[in-house]
Amino acid sequence: MKKWLSLIVIGSLLLFSSTAMASGDKGKHEPKDHGKNVKECVPPGLLKALDKVKNEKARAAIKANIEKHQKKCKEDKDEENQGLSDAQRVSGDKATLQIRYADGNRADWVTSAIQLPVKGNNGSAITWSSNKPNVISNNGLTVNRSQSADETVVMTANLRYNQATASKTFTLIVKAVPATMTDAQKAAADLAGLQIQFNGTDTADRVTQPLKALPARGNNGSTITWFSGAPTIISNDGKTVNRPASGSGDAIVIMTAYAVNNTASATKTFQLTIKQQLTDAQKVASDKAALDIDFGGSDTISRVTRPLDQLPTAGANGSGILWSSSAPDILSADGKTIHRPAVTAGDVTIALTAVITSNGVSDLKVFYLTVKREFTSVEKVAADKADLNITFADKDSAGSVTKPIGLTGIGYYGSTIVWYSSNPSVISDNGTVVNRPAHGKGDITVTMMGLISNNGAGDIKTFTLTVKQLP
Repeated sequence: MKKWLSLIVIGSLLLFSSTAMASGDKGKHEPKDHGKNVKECVPPGLLKALDKVKNEKARAAIKANIEKHQKKCKEDKDEENQGLSDAQRVSGDKATLQIRYADGNRADWVTSAIQLPVKGNNGSAITWSSNKPNVISNNGLTVNRSQSADETVVMTANLRYNQATASKTFTLIVKAVPATMTDAQKAAADLAGLQIQFNGTDTADRVTQPLKALPARGNNGSTITWFSGAPTIISNDGKTVNRPASGSGDAIVIMTAYAVNNTASATKTFQLTIKQQLTDAQKVASDKAALDIDFGGSDTISRVTRPLDQLPTAGANGSGILWSSSAPDILSADGKTIHRPAVTAGDVTIALTAVITSNGVSDLKVFYLTVKREFTSVEKVAADKADLNITFADKDSAGSVTKPIGLTGIGYYGSTIVWYSSNPSVISDNGTVVNRPAHGKGDITVTMMGLISNNGAGDIKTFTLTVKQLP
């Protein structure tokens, strides 16, 4: 304990001896209601009409009108969000964040996979962790139900937008498998939570590419077999999708899931709309709308400090994409080489231009990126602190440590990072040794402290970990 207290004192001296440390924003921002829920943007009459109208051409016209309203709502919402601070974005996303459940499920009644958003409406990146990953996995896609008793699981969402962060927890109850369930009940239960997962931005009403792997087994042991109502358009396993030719109209296909549990069986159907192929102009327009840049690390379009992740050379609809840079000596056309201005110079704005082409039809999309000048020592420490995280073994998390942890010794921007444990007999300073408490002794909380330094500038970042007792 004396060692830990002395380290905190040393860290504090390191913190406050730097004359150039920036203070955080102490202002408080009240979250605002930016934009409406998409459903609120659609006139109720259209939704009612969609429920009642059976004629497919009429339904297609109604759906097109709904999509138009949704698109306008999203554009209005994006425009409103441009004025938000990072903290307001995170706060707003936290306030609206919810877990989505399978049909018939809710927070206190979970029997199958849950859907965890990875991005907020205001742009916050969201990562999730489970305090019982053996019951609900960190991504929510695996749910293991007990045969004896219900399990309470806490799912934690960590939200980040640039350096603004927040967290939100959800308490879920995973229901035990009833011992008295009949085979028919098991088959029905497995179908109740069954959903089709789509790739990209596809939905049931807009299928343009193969489906994600269709479940072949339910949580209650049922074997699930799939059948397509039009296998020449979409195969039984969903891995092959042949879209109708341009001008021939969309195709409606019924996918049927057939669940068998011993001698009992049940079926569930899903209606999918396979979109017709696009014209070249439509392909270019769609690929342009979807085109974005994937930045390295914590970079954004207004803060480029490292090479870009790979720039796409083809769109989802087959368009070819060629890139050019207005200042290739600063950022190359492929984004792989960057030469930042000197620390005494100013930031530089460059234009990355994408030429999107399909069979002679072309369009341009320009991204204006701000390449930051080289950082001072204080700025390097701040950037490395923002990026600093602990890596965990498979199925482990901050709330459930059972194996050694990964601790980096140097930041991307060159800062040196030295680690100390508040309880080195449980987790060693370097994280390579984890001694779990004996069964019945209870979990132990350990604080890991990273001292970040760069040419006299310094800061501290701490992480609270829970080491689980042995089973």
